[in-house]
Amino acid sequence: MGRSADRDDLVIAALIANPTIKAASAACGVSETQIRVRLRKPAFKKRYDEARRELLEQTTAYVQGALTEAIDKLLSIMRDPDVSPQTQVNAASALVRTFLKLNEDTYILNQIEEIKKAIFINE
Repeated sequence: MGRSADRDDLVIAALIANPTIKAASAACGVSETQIRVRLRKPAFKKRYDEARRELLEQTTAYVQGALTEAIDKLLSIMRDPDVSPQTQVNAASALVRTFLKLNEDTYILNQIEEIKKAIFINE
């Protein structure tokens, strides 16, 4: 890997790790202007977007791993007779909202898959 690619990797890591271009610039030692120039280049933008997508996928997998534990915790709070009724209702409400959101997301994803299949068949 060349120096330019190494520098791009450094800039991408800084962009991912920092909330602003200014902060990323300070972290990696590349000027804000140069970072903005890089972000306008399709090849760099593609690598940056791929790195962001990979981080999002890793984060999603991590959160999914904790989802069962979170649901178990809400269920235990909801069923605990020593917990106030309002707290039990809050736990139950959180469970219902979570279920409804997951159900809606699953439905939407299924609809998207059906549309993609229909488009592919008609091409």
